[in-house]
Amino acid sequence: MEQKKKIKIAIIILAILLGLSILALGGTLVYNKLANNTPTTVTVPDNLITPDEDTTKPDSSENNSQAPDSSDTQTPRSSANASSSAVPTQSTTAEAKKAATIELYNKQPEENTPFAVGNMFPGDVETKYFRVRVSYHDKITVHYKATVRPGYEKLAEVLKVRVNLLSTGETMYDGLMRDMPESLTHKLASKKSTTDELYYEITAYLDTSVGNDYQNKDLIADFKWWVEETGNLDASPQTGDTSNILLWAALAAGSLSMIIILLKTRRRKEDEENV
Repeated sequence: MEQKKKIKIAIIILAILLGLSILALGGTLVYNKLANNTPTTVTVPDNLITPDEDTTKPDSSENNSQAPDSSDTQTPRSSANASSSAVPTQSTTAEAKKAATIELYNKQPEENTPFAVGNMFPGDVETKYFRVRVSYHDKITVHYKATVRPGYEKLAEVLKVRVNLLSTGETMYDGLMRDMPESLTHKLASKKSTTDELYYEITAYLDTSVGNDYQNKDLIADFKWWVEETGNLDASPQTGDTSNILLWAALAAGSLSMIIILLKTRRRKEDEENV
């Protein structure tokens, strides 16, 4: 009788552990799902953005048409020459810049994010920052493309976009968004598995010469990043950590196994007593 009581208590304890394990396992899976679906934001490193940087500076070829003196050579961005189509300057302040995170890895070789602007006036600008995390090995090429959605062609006639790769200081494109090439590319290479980060500064702007016909117009575009060498992509660092899931799954399986063993033992003893 005493042994039956002990077995019953053990079964109850194991059943509680099993229930807690299942709840923890389910909670972990739900959390991981929500964490992967929610875009995270990070602060753009200070060394990638110069405090006095002109984030809306037009193509430098416009200023190169004049021969600079010695002072221009030292501070080319302070040049005062302007035209009716020049974009007004907007200096980056000390305020931290936030970048949305884009993840590219073996189970997600491409990712899209919408970009919307509206009610823009001549000279207005809209700047967004993106951190593209790529998990890979060997050699890959990261592609980027902005595609204007159907129905927003009016503002697309004049809306310009400048794409700066802050990680290298390269201006990848500066022109009408609708005329962007099929893709802007950046190559990465690593002999071993790694995760690299690329910071993009994407600025949409209207020249000051744009007419009033384009005011109060909206535009929605899709920003897309992708990698075609999918065989060289690795697991994401976020999705690669499954230690908590394995722990709770093992605990649940162990508890269930012990309950089954104890139930069989209890039934066998009851059968022996009834004989």
